[in-house]
This record gives sequence, C-alpha cells and structure tokens, in this order.
Amino acid sequence: MLPGLTFVDAVNVPSGSGTGDDRYGFDEGAGTAWVVDGATDVGTARLFPEYLADADAPVMGWESDAAWYADHLSERFTRPPEQHDSARSYLERVITDIAAKAQLEAVRPIENEPRHNLPSAGGIWLRRVDETLEFAELGDCVAVVRTGGHSQFVGQLDLIKAEHALNRKQLVEPAGKAGGYASARETRNRMNTDGAHWVFSLHPEAAAHAELTQIRMRGETQILLMSDGFFRLVEPYALYDINSLMDRAIEEDSLPDLAAQLRAAEQNPEDDARIGRLKTSDDACAVLMEIS
Repeated sequence: MLPGLTFVDAVNVPSGSGTGDDRYGFDEGAGTAWVVDGATDVGTARLFPEYLADADAPVMGWESDAAWYADHLSERFTRPPEQHDSARSYLERVITDIAAKAQLEAVRPIENEPRHNLPSAGGIWLRRVDETLEFAELGDCVAVVRTGGHSQFVGQLDLIKAEHALNRKQLVEPAGKAGGYASARETRNRMNTDGAHWVFSLHPEAAAHAELTQIRMRGETQILLMSDGFFRLVEPYALYDINSLMDRAIEEDSLPDLAAQLRAAEQNPEDDARIGRLKTSDDACAVLMEIS
C-alpha cells in the first residue's frame, strides 16, 4: 500500500450551541479518512451519562447518545485496518469494539432496550490502496471524488431523497414534526434487520451490508467526504451539483463559506414542509483530502 492522503481542509458546524453529533477524522500516513453523522436521539431514555458541569464539580458526559456514538466511532477509526483486512471485516471489528464499550458505559442494561433507544450513526470511511480509493458506507454520509478532471458521487442518494420525500409527506399531516419523530422511532426499531436500513450501531452484522465503492485514480485527485447535513447544499437545496460543489470546495478556504451558505438557506422553519426537513438546521461536517 502506498502512503497516503493529504489533508486540505475541514469544517464541522453544529446546528445548535454544543458540539453536535457529526465528526470527521483522517490518518494521512495510513491513507484513511472518515465522516460520521450520529443519528439524532429519538428514544425515550438516555443510555449514556449526560453532560453536566458547573464551576465546582465538572462531570464527564455527552450531550446526547448520538454524540457518545459519534465520538467513539470516530476514535475507533483512528486505529487503521490490518493489511489483510477487507473493508467489511474491518468495520465488523470496529462495530464489535464499540458494542463492547457500550455494554460497559451504558447506565441502563442495553440488552433490555428497544432498538429506537440504541445509538446509531451514518458513516463513510475511505482508504487508499495503491492507486485505488476504497469507500465503505452505512447510512447517508456521502463523498465526491474528482480524479483526472472528472467528478464522481459516492453514496446512497436514493436513501437521502426518500427521507426528504417521507418528511414532506409527514410534515403536512396534522401531527407534523411530532409525528415525524414518532415515525423515526418506528424506523429506528427496524434498523439493522433484513429488509430495513443498515447503519452503524451495536450490531456487527451490519458490516456485511456496507456499500462498497472502488475508484481508480487518474492523476491528481481530490476527495470531499461529508455528512448529509453538509450535502443539503446539493440535495435538497440545489445550490450546487456535484461538479460545482467540488469546484468551490477545492478553492482555498472555501469550506467555511459553504457552511455559511448552508446556514443562510436554513433561516425559515416555514420552509421545512416544502423542502422535507424534519430539522430546520442540521449538523454539517465535511473534510477535503487530496492526492497529487
């Protein structure tokens, strides 16, 4: 395996006042990079210690169970795969390790919890193998790769569009957003089961269902990994397509400006039903890597 990826820039903009549930990371020497999007808590009880602090007695905890999971998944990705690992065998070991940690750190017995109370995340993980880029994804994080002057999308666009369509339908019903979150609990109860969606959570069997994409590099290459919150610039806002988004992203110091454009499009909650947003503003995260 050849060394490397080179970090160019990154942005992580929570939708609220805390750290949010998105994370990114990279290891230039190992040739890996990733973006993680913790799934917003929809459960009825917290599983991990809640962040509480005052001037005299700070207490370690997390803003949400989603943040707990995103922190631990991103940290686990800092341990690169072995040379013989396939992407799926690596992800299976990653998820197994996090499930074991969850058993130790949860404040409630996890085996008694319904699936909608379990933490989960979307994520996209990248490694360079010689002159090939290999992506593994579970959920709705995506990437755009530009190599040899051509841009290619990596991700489950149909999944993202279907979520927005379901939100549009739900938000015009009398229950509105409350009904949307109830529907999200129903969907979460089916995660990582046959016939449903597969995501990062506490189920190692999900790794066998990761979407894999390989792209052969043709000279200078840029890779933009992002959460679906950042990808809103393309879908559903249509402020960019994948080509114009990459054009802008590779300009110097452009990612903060793109994040500002994103937030400018999220000023009016009255647009939520038309656009298909259960959350008016979503956490947004992106990391730009290159190979020259």
